[in-house]
Amino acid sequence: MSDESQLEESQINRAQAALSACGVDGVVSSVERLKGQSHLSWKVERINAPPVVLRMEPKRGILPPYDLPAEARLLKQLAQAGIPVLEVLGVCADLEPSEDAGRACLVVEWVNGEVLIKRRMEAHAARAYCDTLQRIHTLDWRAAGIDWLPEPPESGPAIRERAEIAERLKSFGVFDLPHIRRLREALEGRAPQSPSPMLVHGDVNFGNIMLRPGRPPQVAAVLDWEQTHLGDPLSDWGRLAAEDLLGNLDLSPAARQVMREALASYGRSDDDIHYWTLHQLYKHSSATGALTVLRGWDAEQIAKMYAEPTKQMLSGRGPFQGCP
Repeated sequence: MSDESQLEESQINRAQAALSACGVDGVVSSVERLKGQSHLSWKVERINAPPVVLRMEPKRGILPPYDLPAEARLLKQLAQAGIPVLEVLGVCADLEPSEDAGRACLVVEWVNGEVLIKRRMEAHAARAYCDTLQRIHTLDWRAAGIDWLPEPPESGPAIRERAEIAERLKSFGVFDLPHIRRLREALEGRAPQSPSPMLVHGDVNFGNIMLRPGRPPQVAAVLDWEQTHLGDPLSDWGRLAAEDLLGNLDLSPAARQVMREALASYGRSDDDIHYWTLHQLYKHSSATGALTVLRGWDAEQIAKMYAEPTKQMLSGRGPFQGCP
């Protein structure tokens, strides 16, 4: 048996063991690794059964801590509340006694759809995206039973999140990289007055939104809820604005206008929006900083990636303005 065949057999056996531990039936026929920098994720094909998605906690990830059993609980409650999410098929808190002992795993349904990050976003898709994001933010999380998520401290969600980011940076030894320090210093002494806690997805990049085929488009599912928390909804919008500054969003002019109008509907000040965009650049830098350690990414190249976005933010540029 070739090395490639042995590897494939090992992956199939590993997936089979994980599905069994989650109480999911079916004989695994093939496994395909899915993209993503956080959890380990695979599309798992089964004989005479629909494919499923298997997610497993990494040994050491870029945005710890991870808690897949808690995410499974959240997904079930969100589904009951009418938020489009993947159906939970099974979860296991510890894959003992396999080679993945100590890790949790989660099995969810496979849904056919288009991830928005793969193409240019037009106005109709942007509208579907923004409508779904607003549904998440305005969800009555207490009525939905999601009051087990911790509420922000009196100091506010921004201070709590910054403390979590700093802890991750220190754990990877990248706290004092010059481009990260520059972003942190720009945030010092600043924190917005946030509204009452709302549900925040935490990772709203376009790769985590899946559209169903057809017109008008509808959101099939919102993916990857491991960073969900109670906090300020502008944290999510800041992430989108940061991704735009980093050149990771491809928005048509009409889609960009839809995004601006949706953001304006929150009724927040320009200072608040500016803060959360800068804040999310800082958080983004903590993830890429971790990847310089875990994956050997070039730290100098990573630093260059933040130079122009940081300059634009420090000059007071607003979000979703397009190229200057």
